[in-house]
Amino acid sequence: MTAPKSTPAKKQKAASSAPAPRADAPKLASKAQRYSWRKLSAAKWADAWLERLAFLGPQRAMAIEFPGARSVRIEAHGITKTEADGLLKMFGGKVSESKWLTMPEEKPRPPIRIRKQLLVVSTAEELAANAETERGPAVILIPAGMAFGTGEHDTTATCLRFIADVSREREGQSWEALDLGAGTAILAIAARKLGAARVDAADFDPHAVRTAKENIRVNGLSRVVMRKLDVRDWEPLRTWDVVISNLFSTLLVETAPKIASAVAPDGRLIFSGVLREQEAEVLASFRRAGIVIDRIVRKGKWVSGLGGRK
Repeated sequence: MTAPKSTPAKKQKAASSAPAPRADAPKLASKAQRYSWRKLSAAKWADAWLERLAFLGPQRAMAIEFPGARSVRIEAHGITKTEADGLLKMFGGKVSESKWLTMPEEKPRPPIRIRKQLLVVSTAEELAANAETERGPAVILIPAGMAFGTGEHDTTATCLRFIADVSREREGQSWEALDLGAGTAILAIAARKLGAARVDAADFDPHAVRTAKENIRVNGLSRVVMRKLDVRDWEPLRTWDVVISNLFSTLLVETAPKIASAVAPDGRLIFSGVLREQEAEVLASFRRAGIVIDRIVRKGKWVSGLGGRK
């Protein structure tokens, strides 16, 4: 099933007619360029490459395998210029700017509407101009200078739609959420805005954790707890009503049993970050772990899914 595209909100009033920002307007996080590195290798060395790249963390390094092929593609995403130059010097390969992680300009993004329930804006002025009302959409501020996790990438946009759908399913109920691979915390913020009583969020990247905490503060939220976490070393000690897992395919496969065990009975699992060529492996991993998958959305080269423990 393919979800409808998110559509930009109607054009806002001119800046001169919008409310002036308060003196204590939120300080917006700064932009940081990010890059991707790729290299082909013999398939037998895939595990060795992941060990070599362990210093990047489990959410930035991956090995993409192709059925019947003798080679694999080793990739690292969301890396800095210094890290990219270091990988080139040590291992060769190719480096490119991650267009989906780096804003090409500092221009404000058009507001993004999600299911008539969420409005993602990029400036404090837009936030003030779109004050939340009882019947209007919840408004999230993700600054224009954010390098990633702005709601525009296919994986993030689809997860936002799933969160909106799940919040409707649980309207009138008390529920809590867990966000793994939180990045800017846009998904955690969305869950809290749409009714979660509490959201626990985590990411392996210290830069992402700092950015997420700032975004939580900017949006004026309590009961959203962000921390640094390596999902591979994590042992869930409880369950959540909604688990959101926007991670690379290889990490989802490796940790599917843990992620599934964190989903409460009758709970919901949202997962994304899956490349099409690894879709079957990821789905099989979650099904073996007891997850019933209800919906799959494919957009470009990315796949996202919604399921639950029933």
